[in-house]
This record gives sequence, C-alpha cells and structure tokens, in this order.
Amino acid sequence: MRIVSRKVRLLLITLLCGIVVLTGWQVWKRWLGPWMFPPTPMIVTPSLVLTDLTAKSLFFSNEARGWLLKLRPDLLAADDRDPSSNRSRAVRQANVNPELFRQLDRQVRFDTVLLLGDPSGFQRLLDHLIKPEPSKRDFQLVYMDHWSYVFKRGNVKPWEPADADALRAKVAALSSRDRATFLSKTAAKMLAIREYGEARKWVEEALALDGDSVDALAGMANYQITLGKWKEAEALADKALEKNADFVPALAAKLVAQRATKHFLDAFRTSKRLNTLIPEDPVRLFQHAETAREARLRAEQVKALERLIKLAEDEGRPTGAYEFYLGDAHIYLSTEDVAHVPQAVEHLRKALADQTLSAEHRKFAEERMATIRERTGLK
Repeated sequence: MRIVSRKVRLLLITLLCGIVVLTGWQVWKRWLGPWMFPPTPMIVTPSLVLTDLTAKSLFFSNEARGWLLKLRPDLLAADDRDPSSNRSRAVRQANVNPELFRQLDRQVRFDTVLLLGDPSGFQRLLDHLIKPEPSKRDFQLVYMDHWSYVFKRGNVKPWEPADADALRAKVAALSSRDRATFLSKTAAKMLAIREYGEARKWVEEALALDGDSVDALAGMANYQITLGKWKEAEALADKALEKNADFVPALAAKLVAQRATKHFLDAFRTSKRLNTLIPEDPVRLFQHAETAREARLRAEQVKALERLIKLAEDEGRPTGAYEFYLGDAHIYLSTEDVAHVPQAVEHLRKALADQTLSAEHRKFAEERMATIRERTGLK
C-alpha cells in the first residue's frame, strides 16, 4: 500500500506540475509574450501606406496628422504643420462634416485623401466619398490596408476586394499573431465600406490563425453586428474583454449590442468606460451623450454635451447641433425643475444663431422654442 501511495503521490505531483506549467505558459504568453516579442512595426504603425504615398495636395484624417509629421512631413503643406492655422482647424472640422470638406476642397482642390485610423472618427466623410456610383465619384478609393484608405481624384483604377490579397504577401513571413491582427484590422476597414463578405473571410482566417486574438474576436463581434446578431456580438466582445479589459474595439462592439437590445443602463456603464479610455474623442463623447439620454440619465447627458461644446469651441468647430441637444436635455429636466427653462432657452437660441445648423435641427429647435413659449408665456 505504501508503494502504491508513493506512485499515486508521484502521479498527482506530476499532474499538478503539468497544470502549473501549462497555466504559467498561458499567463506568460498573454502578459509577457507581447513584451518579449513585440508586434512588428508594419502592424503597429501606418508605415505600409505612408512609405510610397504621393500627393500634391493632401487631405487627411485627424489621426493621420501625427504620423505624417513623424514619417512623411514632406506630404504636408506649411499650414498643415501648424495646428493653430485656419487650414488645420478646417481640416479637423471637415473630418466629421462632409459639407465642410466640400467647402475646403473647393478652396484647396485636393488630389489625395488619406483616412487613417478608426473609421468611427471619419465615418460620415467616408460614406460621403463612397456613396455615389463608382462612375460618378470624383474621388476613387485606390488603396486600403489595416490602417488606412487612400482616395485619388481623377481617372484612376478603383480599388477592388481582390486588390487586398496583394497585401498578404507583405505579411506572409510574420508570426501568426501579427497576421491575425493584420487580417482583423483590414476586415474592420472592409466592414466600414460595406464589403461584408470579404470582411467575414478575413476575420475567419484571423481566428483560425489565433483564436485568442482580441482583434479577431472584436472583428467577428462587429461582423455579427452587421447581421443584427446582438447576443452573439456581445458574447464575442466579452471574450475579447476577458483577455484585455481595456480593448477599445471590443468595448465599442459591446456598447452597440447593448444599445440595440435596449440594455441602456448597462450600455451607459460600457460607454462610461470607453469615455474614460478616450475622453477627448468628439465622436465617442457624442455617443456617450446619446447613451446617457437613452438611459434617462439627463444630468450625465448634459455633462457630456457641455464637454463637447468646450472641445468644439477650442478647435473652432461649429457647436449648433450640440447646443440644440443640450437645450433639448434642459427642456426634459425642466419638467422636474423649472430652473432649467432659462438654460433650455439659452442653448436653443445659440443653436438657432449657428448658420451651420442643419435644416432638420433648425426646425426642431424652433418647435421646442414654441413649446416653451406656450408653457411659460415667454416672448
């Protein structure tokens, strides 16, 4: 019995050591692996697009500016290098406003547009550029990779999904982790231009290469969102967040799914986490204001809108739309406390004074003002 007990103990010890080693390897792989074997620069910088990019007159996304200064300052006009110049302010505004982009384009006549970074920061402009039929577009998409889109003006060959395959040769020698990241991020760019079938193929290949890739998991979550499969999307986002609780694309996907399923308080908590990680992003901050409104947290909505207005004023961007939403929030709060009525009036008047306010917002603002006059006798 003593001999059997020793064998059993030896077996248990061996099993325990195996578990410790295996667990240790997984922990090492997750936490130390990226530090000891960092991603190749091709993956974590936009060097692939910037190395050969040519332009006589370049329009660029906000995230591109820092990289251009660092890697390709020769592509920037003198005013582009000065963040306080009128042209720099106009470019920042035009990133989120196609009408302002067109005004600037009439003045400058861009031959190249570089949209680099998260498409959420320039989605309206991207949609504007690709919306017309290919034969009617004045700018054609000619290049796309995991970081960027490049548009060229004139008679040029448009980008096709098959063109993306040429990029594979440039990453073929990289690790499976880096290839999975590359494929996932490129798929995200495909999703933003509605190339859903291609995006699915690329993100499925990424998951096959590295099933633990947070980029691949978030990428598949975003693909499920395009299908309206909200629960599946949230589950994939949660799986990515188990590996990296601060991974912005996974949090963003989770937020979309929670809002779609009307879990508004949970969505607000997710939005608040996102807003903590990227507090100065106007697109995310407006999304946070909208999420607060859906959760009936009007005071939080007011705080977010006030911050948006301050950021816009600092950057010289129009504030009319934000003033409209802020006035509307104060109207809602005035049903509980009449002290909010003067603030509602103030912000609606500021909205109506902004010549860039859309016709739709102007109509709603005038209707809100009429309602206040009826309720309060205000003239």
